[in-house]
Amino acid sequence: MSFDKIQIKKSFIDSVVDTFAEMAFIDVITEENYEGEINYSSILGLEFTVPGEGGMYFYMTKECKKQLVENIYGEDWIILNDMEIDDCLLEILNVLAGDFLKNLYGKDLKVRMSFPRLFFDDDEIMASHDRLNFIFNAEGAMFRAEVRIKG
Repeated sequence: MSFDKIQIKKSFIDSVVDTFAEMAFIDVITEENYEGEINYSSILGLEFTVPGEGGMYFYMTKECKKQLVENIYGEDWIILNDMEIDDCLLEILNVLAGDFLKNLYGKDLKVRMSFPRLFFDDDEIMASHDRLNFIFNAEGAMFRAEVRIKG
């Protein structure tokens, strides 16, 4: 399957905005002209192989992760353990990826995704695909995202 960048961009942005709003009650907007640096603390990502091949990665700042987790759990970040925090973030990614792939490929197509995981370095991420980069503002907490799709 072949897609243009506009179609991928729209599907991805819609999925991020909807998932953050529905799961964490956070309004997200794109920051196309943002020129600052995003000092991420970890990368959340997963790959997919059916019906197309690619991956999606979120370069998350601690501030953004904290806001997501606190909104979902309704608890202060400091009282949650690392496993609860990671599980929450990875579940958000899983939902977001499913939504993105359905937006892009259609609701009736089956998809095959890897388990979402944490990456600590760009070197661990697939490098051979076309990249689309995004900067998002989640009510003041900035994060970067990247979609990589083959062909």
